[in-house]
Amino acid sequence: MSVDAAAARRLFDANAARYDRVNAIVSLGLDARWRRWVARRAVTRRGARVLDAFAGTGRVGIECAALGADVTLADASPAMLGEAARYAGERGFRVREVLVDLAAEELPFAAASFDAIAVSFGIRYLDAPGDVLRRLGTLLAPGGRLVVLEFVRPAPGPVSSPAAVYFFRILPRVASALTGRPELYEYLTGSVRRIGREDDLARLLSSSDYDVVERRRAGFGLVAAFVCVPSA
Repeated sequence: MSVDAAAARRLFDANAARYDRVNAIVSLGLDARWRRWVARRAVTRRGARVLDAFAGTGRVGIECAALGADVTLADASPAMLGEAARYAGERGFRVREVLVDLAAEELPFAAASFDAIAVSFGIRYLDAPGDVLRRLGTLLAPGGRLVVLEFVRPAPGPVSSPAAVYFFRILPRVASALTGRPELYEYLTGSVRRIGREDDLARLLSSSDYDVVERRRAGFGLVAAFVCVPSA
């Protein structure tokens, strides 16, 4: 794990208990709807094997479990996975929690282990996202799919431009005042600037050996969602 990744893990460990509140503030309460969309695209049948990669507090994976999937949550933060286990228990779902750095060269999963992999709000934190996405692709069984949800910089427009001002300038100040954790929002907005726009993310997925079969924009252009399959 790189120094930056280690610092990020410490940040998430320290803020695991308030992370879902942060998401609700950042998304104006829309994040639950976006995550349900990911779960519905990831779970194509009951019993589907789903990896919630960079699972954080496991909200996407637990939505997948509610649809009848066999779910594995993977994350590098033990505190975040602890929150995921607590939340799964409260909702009465059984999931596996695996503590793993998904940016590592070796992953503790066999090839073709999963029917779907969900990556929600995790790509932008990676130093080499293309390499990680290609390694994740080896874990997909034939016919499997990758479902991606990510914050992006919105393209200029009458709606998205004010949304960008809110997200990058106003939100960090307001949310930091509400939560007392300014470092979370500084890290969030900096990582979104780094990932770029929706088309930049689409090109990243294509260059990482995936074909995009469904694409959606949400959150006034601040969120992009993709359903992908490995390139033939």
